[in-house]
Amino acid sequence: MNIKQVVGLTVCAFLELGCAGATPAPIAPEGGPLNGELVDAEGKVAPTWVTAPTSYRKDSEDMKVICGEGSIGGTRSMSMAQSAAAGRARTALARALETKVVAMLKDYQATTTGGEQFGTAANDEQHVEDASKQITQTTLSGTEVNETWVSSRSTLHSLVCLNVERFKGIVGGMSQLNEQIRAAVVQRAEKAWSELDRVTAPQAAAPTGEAGTLTATNQRVAEGE
Repeated sequence: MNIKQVVGLTVCAFLELGCAGATPAPIAPEGGPLNGELVDAEGKVAPTWVTAPTSYRKDSEDMKVICGEGSIGGTRSMSMAQSAAAGRARTALARALETKVVAMLKDYQATTTGGEQFGTAANDEQHVEDASKQITQTTLSGTEVNETWVSSRSTLHSLVCLNVERFKGIVGGMSQLNEQIRAAVVQRAEKAWSELDRVTAPQAAAPTGEAGTLTATNQRVAEGE
């Protein structure tokens, strides 16, 4: 094999490696999996809560709420779709709510120096976890679907919310919790809701049921450009 043949084979090898390792061309938004999912059958853009799940906002009565969104598609049974979407929305709400309750309990824990339910660090952590799960499960019971929306591809979206006054009322009546802990959570609830409400103020400005603002990419997907 002469030098020209060796050089030729080396070039071919590099070309093949380059082709094999090439990054595939990105899929345009209108050709992606969200095509048709951000508009309804009439072409109206999805509400804000569809594209910003578990966001804080105010409901139609101007009450501060925390929400969870769930969705399901690919089923012909409306009752099954409603049940599944609502269940997923409550699961999302539970995750967001438990995170806030843990933060409230740890904030209270930091202000105490021990006591009936706060001892060693390990016990403190276990109690925070147990109490947060109790509060989350109890306050979620009885929550209802606030809104629903169906995309042009028949995906059903459900929104489940819990307002701060209902949360404080339920926690205040939880006799299985220490009185000081109940009072601490109720006292911190308003602040927790308010802080996150300010963070999501642009989203909260959209009235219930009104189409929200999409990102540039989502807008292109919705319009099918």
